[in-house]
Amino acid sequence: MWRTLPPLTALAGHPVDWIEELLPAACEAAETVRETARSTVVRLMTKAGIVYFKADHILPASEATILARLAQSRPSQVAPLLGVDEDRGWSLTRDAGPTGPTSLDEQSTDVWRAVAGAFGDLQRNTGLGPDEWVALGCRDFRGPRLFSALCEMIEHAAPELEAADRESLQRRLPRIEEACAELAGDGVPATLVHQDLVPENLVWNAGRVVFLDWSDTVVGHPFFGLDRLLDSCWNDAERKAAVIAEYLAGFGQAASSETLRNSSRRVLSLRVLYEGLRWHHEIQALDPAGEHATRLRADQLQGLTMVARHRP
Repeated sequence: MWRTLPPLTALAGHPVDWIEELLPAACEAAETVRETARSTVVRLMTKAGIVYFKADHILPASEATILARLAQSRPSQVAPLLGVDEDRGWSLTRDAGPTGPTSLDEQSTDVWRAVAGAFGDLQRNTGLGPDEWVALGCRDFRGPRLFSALCEMIEHAAPELEAADRESLQRRLPRIEEACAELAGDGVPATLVHQDLVPENLVWNAGRVVFLDWSDTVVGHPFFGLDRLLDSCWNDAERKAAVIAEYLAGFGQAASSETLRNSSRRVLSLRVLYEGLRWHHEIQALDPAGEHATRLRADQLQGLTMVARHRP
């Protein structure tokens, strides 16, 4: 049966034997649930339940590397790990439960607050320091590196922007640099930043939250990790305020409440540029003429244009 699964056998290194050795029971069926230039995910039905195989195609750091460490320090907050191959970016995990916007949307604001609080707790207690995560391959956006990376991204995209928008972005650079410097000096330690914390990457089950999809993890100011979750409750001002307050409360030992609120606002002011930065680095690892890179570049340029034309 295994040799009839193209999603597996087509991958470099043929992981079929590797998977067979780690499965908790015989495989009955398999289907590809995602296949992009970024990663391939295959769902495997076994007699012992659902198992997911994931191969990251952009290295480092792969999800396998992140999971291997978090499974040691925070095992209840990541999908149950069956095995990893860090060199090849492969991971095999048990199903952690249902995900998706519906599963979280149906929950009360208290659940959203609990998710935000649990995420902040995980960031502060990963078991490794920022230097160690960077050494494992996570991109480093600490301190002045964030502003440098944003400048590089803007410069790289500039030829595709209208002249007036390029000039507008250049005029805004001092203000952007100031915001980055204020974040760097607010006293909040750098942490892992999960850059895609959307409901589809969360499992809420009986008061426990599991965080999925660590493929695009960097090191930087922790508050950037909350930004994507806030997108999901953007139109609910009360819920958004409650989520932010719960999340910030966990960082109370690092800075005053006022400083934390100011940093949160600065992160939100940089959110569009920060997302463009995320696309920028992913585009560099893809075929520039490919569909995925083309779509990301369009999203990036749209965001930069919006920033350039925004009236403070």
